[in-house]
Amino acid sequence: GSSGGDGDRLTIQKLLCISSVCGVGIDTVPIPGDVTEDALVSLLLDVAALAGRWNKPLSCRVFPVPGGSAGEETTFDSPYMCNSCIFEL
Repeated sequence: GSSGGDGDRLTIQKLLCISSVCGVGIDTVPIPGDVTEDALVSLLLDVAALAGRWNKPLSCRVFPVPGGSAGEETTFDSPYMCNSCIFEL
């Protein structure tokens, strides 16, 4: 079982850490639909800094979910998307 803390939860920060040892980056991660421009810029700068530090290409494709909030489940009705929890940014 889970202890209720963030230890078992996947976060944007954990995905960035994983990106330091693989070549994926942040790829089609659902985020709240009301995300601010500043929050997006901050994420892009983090990914760019990591890519520059390790001299490798990393993607940063996030998927703002209109009306969605962090922690909610997505309800995509597409064979090309899988449902998951909306990440906090």
